[in-house]
This record gives sequence, structure tokens and C-alpha cells, in this order.
Amino acid sequence: MTYLITIIVFLVIFSFLILVHEIGHFVMAKRAGIKVEEFGLGLPPRIWGKKKGETIYSINWIPFGGFVRMYGEDGSEQKMLRSKRSFVGKPMRARVKVVIAGVVMNFLVAWMLMVVGFTAGMQPLLVPDEILGAINSGELVVEPGLIVKEVEEGSTAYDLGFKKGDTLHSFDGSRLNEFVLEDVIGNSAGNYFVVDVDGTKREIVAREEFSGLTFYDFSFFPRAKIFDLPEEATAYKYGLRAGDIILTVNGEQVFSVKDFEELTRGRGILDYEVYRNGVIENFLVVRSEIQRVIVSDVVPSSPAMESGLASQDIILSINGKEMADAREFVEFVWEHKDETLAFVIQRGENTLFYEIKPDENGRIGVVLSELIGYGADRGMRLYNIGFLSSVTEIKDEKYPFHVSLYKAFGETYKLSKFTVVMFGDFVGNLVRGGGVRESVAGPVGIAQMTHVFVQEGFIPILRFVAILSLSLAVINILPIPALDGGRLLFILIELIIGRRVPQRWESFIHAFGYILILLLILAVTYGDIVRIANS
Repeated sequence: MTYLITIIVFLVIFSFLILVHEIGHFVMAKRAGIKVEEFGLGLPPRIWGKKKGETIYSINWIPFGGFVRMYGEDGSEQKMLRSKRSFVGKPMRARVKVVIAGVVMNFLVAWMLMVVGFTAGMQPLLVPDEILGAINSGELVVEPGLIVKEVEEGSTAYDLGFKKGDTLHSFDGSRLNEFVLEDVIGNSAGNYFVVDVDGTKREIVAREEFSGLTFYDFSFFPRAKIFDLPEEATAYKYGLRAGDIILTVNGEQVFSVKDFEELTRGRGILDYEVYRNGVIENFLVVRSEIQRVIVSDVVPSSPAMESGLASQDIILSINGKEMADAREFVEFVWEHKDETLAFVIQRGENTLFYEIKPDENGRIGVVLSELIGYGADRGMRLYNIGFLSSVTEIKDEKYPFHVSLYKAFGETYKLSKFTVVMFGDFVGNLVRGGGVRESVAGPVGIAQMTHVFVQEGFIPILRFVAILSLSLAVINILPIPALDGGRLLFILIELIIGRRVPQRWESFIHAFGYILILLLILAVTYGDIVRIANS
């Protein structure tokens, strides 16, 4: 029954989006005075039709979208060029409006659906460049490892002892990397090392392929891993070990060695969150020898000299912020150049306090150097890795209606750019012989995604429809023969060269475009079927 509902929802969604697109062409053609011969719901052959005025309104057998048939759309007869009621007989401006009207309608539908979604509360539409920032902000919640989302009660996975929330740590003695992950996702036979939500570790032995186990979405996120750590290092004495994967330092996410260096530079107390042997552990490391900013000279008649700063003063903090290096000092003073700053200074055995206001150039007039204590973590070496983590939650964003209006507009613009890039990568990969990537879905794949969103509820479906409408709009406006963008391209060529492209050439190119699009659809659909068969 669920799959029947999915099929119905899939047909309704696609028909709605295509119908909205065609309504755009229909309305603009009528406004331009073009004779619309037929407006059809569904695709031929026709079930029923009624002529009202000069237009036949029809219902057709194939329940998929709709179409608009305009007089003179293909310009196959010479008399159409002279007719004021034909598409090809209209001025370029009118033809442009008719051509882009369908795309505009799909953009508007996507925007309106996003407005509704953000007003009600909807997950943000994240593109790859935003993922790490979303994790940092807490908008995207990720947890280490491959985490079980559901275990079907009574299934073979349930009988084996898998539980919701289990984290899979290794398979047949190997950590979960790209080479064994396919076997794990496929519920293959083997030895599974599992960690409970409470940190208890256990082994599950599956002697044959099983079923009933599903996982959260996952990816290999960048992280920093400790390569080696000698016993004399401070971090070792406080509990860190080689092989630990550093997740956060002082509550800030660590995605690379560079992040680690920036977060630890000059800090005396470091609160580590690390992943070790299937569980997350916390360590508080107190470092006695750290990097400091030291004044090597003071500029005469500067705010620093007038306030009393002297050479060899060690700057401990400004406005309560601990100073780790000279660059951080300069940036902080510049950002607060209109304020009087509170300095805490170490001079010999004494701690002194100064208030200094930067000059109009955002400077206090000191020459800086860095006092570095090398003994703290000498010998500690790290490297960057791709660390398997599960996306357990994407938090909803909810705004007042007036904020949702421009928030939805920004999301529409962002996703439009991303769709163009993705489509370019898809075509480029096909041309290079790389086949169809798993991230690209055709009708079968979209139907499969529809099934998932139907189960998740109204707002996820609404979000899904918005993305589909936007994708339909963006791809349709690209300068590809047979699509709206291809027709628009010929009108622009006409504008540039001052005459129409011969109709037989335009018709031939559009026909060639139809064949290419059909081949692309077949290629993507084949990829969908192969993925489903192998899943």
C-alpha cells in the first residue's frame, strides 16, 4: 500500500511541476496574442477534449505533466512567418517572454514552497561548501562512526542482536573504510565490532547475509589524527595517545591539522574531545609552557609609550582575550580600534594592567615578537584523515514570514548555482567516459527518493518538491537544443546576426537535442536501476 501511495505522489509531483511549467507558456502565449491550438493535461493519446474558443483543452492517457501546442511553434511553413498569430511571426521580445515563462513559473513555485517551509520550520538546503560550517554551528549534528538508524523488528538483523543507535566500529577486523563499507551497508556476512550507546563494546557474528538494518546518512568528514606522541609530551601525560582522532578542542570542531594549530596556539588549557576505539573520550590538558606575544620595542610618542608599556613586556591578554601570536594581536587591536583596550601585562614577576586607546590607524605603537615555549608538546605529530561519521540530525530553521521571503530567495539563488555546477560535472563525467555518478538520479531514482520523503512527512515532501522545481527550471534554461534555453539561444543568435537562423537548421538541431536528452535520461535511468538492483 505504501508503494502505491508513493507512485501516486510521484506522478502528482511531476505532473504538477510540468503542468505549472506549461501554464507559464500558455498564459504568456495568450497575452502575446499567439494562437494556442491545444492545452493538454497529461500526454497523448487523448482521452477527452473540448474546444473553447480557438483552443482545445484535453485530458490524455499518459498521466504525466502536460503540454501546450502553439500555432507556428516549429515554423515549418512559410506562411507562419507572416502570420501575426503564430509563434514564429511574433517579435523577438514576445517570443522571449513565452520561452522563459515556464522556467519563471518553476522558479516561483520553488521560492513559494521554500517560503512556506521556512515559515513552518524546515531543514536548511546545504551545499557541500556549507557542510563544515553547519557542523561548527551545530546546525548539522554528526557523530563518529556508522550508526544504526533502524532495526526492523523480527528481521534477521534483529535476531543477530543489532540495536537502534549501535555504532559499527569495524568489520572482519578492518576499520570501516571505503573498501569494506559496501559489504557493511549490504548487511553481508562477517564479524561486526559494535559499540552500544552507553559505550559497551560487543561483537556480532553474522554467518550469512542478513536484512533489516538501515543506517543514518554518512560521509567521510575531514579530521586530524595523532600520528605519534612521545611519553614526555604534556598531552601524553594527560591521557592522549597516538591514534586518537581529534574531534574538538575547547568546544571548537577540528577538521584539519591547520585547525588544530590555530585552536591550540598559545593556549594554556585545552579541552580535547577525541575518538578512540569506538567511543568518544574527553581530556583536559594543562600546558605550563605556551606561546606568548612579547614587546620587543616601543615606538616613541605612541599610545603604548604614553601608557607605560616597555620592551620585554609579555602581553597576557587584551579585554580578557588571551593572546597567542602577533597576528592575532594586530587583528584584535584593529577590530577594536575605536575602543579603549584593557591590557594585562607580565613584567618580570609582576602582573600589570594598562588601558590603551589605539591611534586613528588602529595601532598602539609596539614592535612585537613571539615568546615560544617548545617543551609543551614536542614530538606530537598529526595528519589529516577522512573520518567516517553519521549525520544524525539536521536542525530545522524557522523564521517569521517576512524573513522567510528573502531567506527563500537566497536559498533559490544558491541552489540554482549549485545545480548548474552539478549538471556540468554530470555531462563532463559522461563525456570523459566516467558513467553516471551515484549522486545523479533520474525518474526511477526520484521515485525512490519520493518513497523516503512520503514516510518523513509533509515538510520534507514540500522541500523535495521545491528542489525538483528548481532543478527543472535551471536545467530547462540552459542553452541546450530542444529545451527552453536552446530556443532562447536561437532568438539571441537572431538578435546578434540580424536575421533568423534557417528553420530547417533550427529544427534539425532541436531534433538532435531531443535525441541527446533521451539518451541522457536512459543513461541516468539505467544507473538508477543498477543501484537499486545492487542495494
